[in-house]
Amino acid sequence: LKQLSWTGNIREFRNVIERLIILGDKSITEADVDTYAAPLG
Repeated sequence: LKQLSWTGNIREFRNVIERLIILGDKSITEADVDTYAAPLG
């Protein structure tokens, strides 16, 4: 997550973190971050 260039606001960031925790397995992988934190578009 530290390497991700985040362009959203803190509320959006929090939502992504929550989504990673809820939908992920036991650990959060780089693939999970790419899937759920990548900008749409």
